[in-house]
Amino acid sequence: MRRLGLISCHATLACFTVVAGCAAPQYQTNVSLIPPADSSGRACVQSCETRKLACQADCLGRFRVCSERIEPQVEARYTEALSQFENDLGQYVAALRSYEVQLSLAWMNSYAAYPYGWGTWRGPWLGPWPGMYYPPPYPVPTMPTRAAVRAQLEEQNCQEDCGCVPAFDGCFVGCGGQRLTETVCIRNCPPAQ
Repeated sequence: MRRLGLISCHATLACFTVVAGCAAPQYQTNVSLIPPADSSGRACVQSCETRKLACQADCLGRFRVCSERIEPQVEARYTEALSQFENDLGQYVAALRSYEVQLSLAWMNSYAAYPYGWGTWRGPWLGPWPGMYYPPPYPVPTMPTRAAVRAQLEEQNCQEDCGCVPAFDGCFVGCGGQRLTETVCIRNCPPAQ
């Protein structure tokens, strides 16, 4: 019996090692901007930079106004989220109690727990060894936060990215500059060939 458990442990460890070894590589794209060599090109790039900064400032201002406008909705949605969490938590507690009762009934009625009938074999704790405990198959509800509710509302209603950087990149290239992109592996990289 012990040998079977040891073999099972080694098999599980081997499977975990194989799965961990097959992790997908992660890549990152790096962007390099090479400015134009002539002075008129550099002046053009400076104009592009000024427009980008103005675009970002305008975008940030609109985002702040939008964020202030949704403030009353944040409190209402947060109250709703807390109410929903309370309901979910009550359902989770009821399901967990039911699950634990089912586990205890399964232990009491299992042949492995009572191989010689009810009450003939008991440990020093006046009961059979309950065996392996498996966690419930459903997730614990997470408590909402006001910041998470605000972030969700801002994502749905407010535009944080106004496309200033792509416009700047197009302007930069139009002034005679070069935009170079390079994709490099940063984690779980395949061996070099």
